[in-house]
Amino acid sequence: MRTLVEGRSRPKDWDLVVLGPDDSGARRLAEELSSSWQVREPIAFHRFGTYLVPGPAGPVEITQESLRTGLAPEAADPLVRDSLTRDFTVNALYIDLLKVKPGSLTMEILDPTGLGLKDLRSGVLRTPLNPIVTLGDDPLRILRAARLRSTGKYRMLPVFSAAARKAACLLDGTAAERLRDELDKLMMGTCPSTGLSSLANWGVFAVIAPEIEAMVHFTQRTPYHYPSLFRHTMRVVDRVEPQPALRWAALLHDCGKPAVRTSAGNVDRYFGHETAGANIAAELLTRLRFGKARIKRVSELIRLHMVQYDTEWTDRAVRRLVSRAGDNLPQLLALLEADTSALRLRAGSLRALSMLKKRIDELAGKVPPPISPVSGTRIMELLNIEAGPIVGLAKEALVQAVVEGDICADGDEPVGFLVNWYKERGDKLT
Repeated sequence: MRTLVEGRSRPKDWDLVVLGPDDSGARRLAEELSSSWQVREPIAFHRFGTYLVPGPAGPVEITQESLRTGLAPEAADPLVRDSLTRDFTVNALYIDLLKVKPGSLTMEILDPTGLGLKDLRSGVLRTPLNPIVTLGDDPLRILRAARLRSTGKYRMLPVFSAAARKAACLLDGTAAERLRDELDKLMMGTCPSTGLSSLANWGVFAVIAPEIEAMVHFTQRTPYHYPSLFRHTMRVVDRVEPQPALRWAALLHDCGKPAVRTSAGNVDRYFGHETAGANIAAELLTRLRFGKARIKRVSELIRLHMVQYDTEWTDRAVRRLVSRAGDNLPQLLALLEADTSALRLRAGSLRALSMLKKRIDELAGKVPPPISPVSGTRIMELLNIEAGPIVGLAKEALVQAVVEGDICADGDEPVGFLVNWYKERGDKLT
């Protein structure tokens, strides 16, 4: 309902509540909708009296108010009772579908808490009950508040922030998949740093992501960066486009710094932080149950983000970077630009990055993308192997060798390189 009142064209999901003494109302409505839309049978969550139907305009969640578990506020009116179990007053707005006339563009908005419309207009996130009670019912609402903050439309009341700090420890028992989904939505906000900073202030990362918490109070002593690593990170996150892997890479690109810091006088050094960060990011994203493709792309962007370009780079060095980045090149360049523009001393680095982009474009026009000098079929014949991942790895190794000038694409050199490459790595690849 909130998204309709905000003026969005159409919500991405729908939340229906069935009132009344008939405990089978939600189930029958779910069955009727799934039959009418010719979709699979409703997914039942009997513990919560809820059914999920994959509708053509987005998933529809239908709840039987009388069967709802968790909070059970005392109220004679079942609609008021249901509204008090919601996360925020702005999400406790209703319309009576039985009173909506077909084809009508007008509808009556019901505001049982008496605060929903007011808070929506003023951009306030307020819980219907005492926030300690509401967050205790479902601690994930802490992340949801931060996610809504990242849209740039809402502010928190001090009483909620105080409650969030107390309830943050309860997130320790929350399913990783639920944490992942809320964090992923937060990262796609128009101003993700607002939500991320709220989570940091509430102590949430100390509970669910110590890898990020390590950056929150980390001070870096370098002439190029602002002292606060977390401040720098937030600047980078806000500067990249809302692409999932790119936003996560921006958030975690320097997460390896606390682990590798060394000091020389009054200046810190972070040798190898990109490799350490890639490994740390992979561990965090794996724990949050992200897919392998996302984990691989994020970790590779982090591993490659320390590009120190200067005018002495040869065409071969530029091609090597392009080859190593592969499909990640556009996002890598975007990450480099955001990271560079967030530095304290950035003018020279930005000019160098602009020159690098120009050379990449020029080389792309002159030289076609490299391809393996040995076909997949021929690789399988030479190595006596079946089709599988090893063939792809062999092609990548051959392309890399050609790009770096170790072998010529013509003649017998590719075959000799391939055989030696497999002899050295064959046991490790299987």
